[in-house]
Amino acid sequence: MAATIQIAGPTVIKVTTATDAQVLGYSDNDTLPAVNFTEHQHDVRTVLSGAVPEEIVLQGTSARISLALVKWDETVLTAVLTKQRGGDGTTSPVGARIVANTRFFALSIEALGSGATYTFPCCYLQQDGVGDSQWGNRERVLTLNLMAIPNPAQPAEIYTYTDGTAQA
Repeated sequence: MAATIQIAGPTVIKVTTATDAQVLGYSDNDTLPAVNFTEHQHDVRTVLSGAVPEEIVLQGTSARISLALVKWDETVLTAVLTKQRGGDGTTSPVGARIVANTRFFALSIEALGSGATYTFPCCYLQQDGVGDSQWGNRERVLTLNLMAIPNPAQPAEIYTYTDGTAQA
């Protein structure tokens, strides 16, 4: 797995909440997506080893995805919120469990021009994950902060990559 993802140029962001991928929005050269991976680990310490871990147990990988969209579809954004929150998308039922109720959605980041695509099959919005800003005379930008976790069907897979070339 890559430690970082390099995406050059404008991108199209697609989400899959049910069966079909829909275009959520677009980034430009000034607002490129950022993906940061975290390797979760648990240090097992004993009295004998003291502060030095005697064993380190890897507990999986997650990815933090930050998007700043210069153009987006409010209908698709509402579908994402409805998928995660339940109900009408504007409120969250207290005690709703994202993982247990499979409220994940798939996110694809496709570089315009090259067609190179990174697809994260299990994403969810973090708390305070949606920001809509328009300061002064700047253009309006929608910011999204998401987490991606491994696909439960294939635990070693947190994302897939296709390079945009035709497959035989």
